Amino acid sequence: MAAINFINYVVDTMYYKTNPNFDIDNNEDIIIDEEVDAHINIIDNEKTAIITLRSELKEKDSVPFSFEVRIVGYFEFDEKESDGVDFKDLLKTNAVAILFPYLRAIVSELTGKSNRFPNYNMPVRNIAREMAEKNNITITE
Repeated sequence: MAAINFINYVVDTMYYKTNPNFDIDNNEDIIIDEEVDAHINIIDNEKTAIITLRSELKEKDSVPFSFEVRIVGYFEFDEKESDGVDFKDLLKTNAVAILFPYLRAIVSELTGKSNRFPNYNMPVRNIAREMAEKNNITITE
């Protein structure tokens, strides 16, 4: 048994827009710098949490498209299995890391559906550490 249990996730938002101003001939080296952030809502006497993980690429002339994807994940806490690790800490690291591959897959599928550009595969990375460094995780109770 684990201290944090992933119950399920649902897709909240999928938005994609092709950039009509993108000049493919003059943009050979495309740099995609999407933002990823999370909002953690702890409920039910700190035993349950709902996490919204969002990725957004804003429209600009140097990228062929823009997108926003939000997924909502549901987690439960088992204090007996936690070995004293705080629920908030598990959510900011483990829960975010659990949700990230789902977000990556949705972004890849969504961007590939345009049939104009190849699908965009978000890089594999330590997303929890990256978001902590950028202060992109918020918590409410």
